[in-house]
Amino acid sequence: MFTRNFLKAVRRRAIRRGVWYSALDYTDRGILNLTSRVVDKVRGALLGDVIVKILAKLKKALKSRFVRHMESFGLEEARKIAEQAVCFGYERAKDWVYDFNFIRYLTMLNMNTPSGTIR
Repeated sequence: MFTRNFLKAVRRRAIRRGVWYSALDYTDRGILNLTSRVVDKVRGALLGDVIVKILAKLKKALKSRFVRHMESFGLEEARKIAEQAVCFGYERAKDWVYDFNFIRYLTMLNMNTPSGTIR
């Protein structure tokens, strides 16, 4: 499952990005610290499950502002535009919802729009 080096690398990355203390509480930090010092490789299912939950918190906290905006705004905007295109008769527009580049383009447009303009 998880090795000592992997857990140390995750900890180092979280500290460098400034989310180690803000995303994790004292218990979660303690579990990761202790596990990376004592265990060479996590073999137990219970400990593995706890570490997976902690790493999920860190993964969410390590996402950039752009990725978070892409997940919230970009996906929804792509769905709306594809839905409108399908209503106009363009059936291939259903694939736009799953087109990562289209979602990224819509997010980039939105983030670079001046705040005073109406969209």
